[in-house]
Amino acid sequence: MQLGKRAMPWTLFVAQVIAMFSIVPWAMYADSSDAMITFLMYMGIMTLGITMGYHRYLSHRMFKCHRWFEVTMLFFAHIMMVGSAILWVATHLAHHRYTDQPRDPHSPKVHGYIYSHFLQVFTQPEVKFSVRLIRDPLYRFQHQYYWEIILAWGVLLYLLDPFSVIYAWLAPAGFAKLIGSLVFSYSHRGGKVHDDFWVGVITSGEGFHKVHHDDPKIPRWHAWDLGGQIISVINRKSEKTQS
Repeated sequence: MQLGKRAMPWTLFVAQVIAMFSIVPWAMYADSSDAMITFLMYMGIMTLGITMGYHRYLSHRMFKCHRWFEVTMLFFAHIMMVGSAILWVATHLAHHRYTDQPRDPHSPKVHGYIYSHFLQVFTQPEVKFSVRLIRDPLYRFQHQYYWEIILAWGVLLYLLDPFSVIYAWLAPAGFAKLIGSLVFSYSHRGGKVHDDFWVGVITSGEGFHKVHHDDPKIPRWHAWDLGGQIISVINRKSEKTQS
């Protein structure tokens, strides 16, 4: 199995561009109920998929959960079309290892704003950071059948309602890409890591970025860190179960 980012950079980039441009027909034709579904799917992608799933659970192991919840988080991250967990985690952990140094995969100081915001998919990850996930059959399956799963999701939505492909998938994924990448391009401005309240609020906590870099094992970074708040609840319930 090909694990390098070269396995899918252009397909990911094209898919992300389509998702971002889908916001135009969404803005033109979505009604209030469509917009509510878009918001809920955005929250699922940003909060469960990226903030809690790819980032805090898979990259930093900040909490434990049942397998069904792990698969739920993986699904929402998957449909954002930012690559498999194996590739995302490898890229993110390299970012922590080499923050704003030449080997940082998406530092605006090193690569510029445009690259760090839109072109991270072209970074060749160091898969040594994802050995734990490579050993897990679930994540090997996700990586190997990445686009087949995407196709199945798109076909399912189309059969339910052709326009739902936009309001229940592409537009929320496009919003998540445009907004989530602010953590890379804006919160690393000037060659330093920053905490940005407004970015933190719209990314379910990811914009409280300096706190995270200061100690990557802390699960909650701010009172308005939604992802961290949910993880705190999960951890408290886990502690009660074990006691």
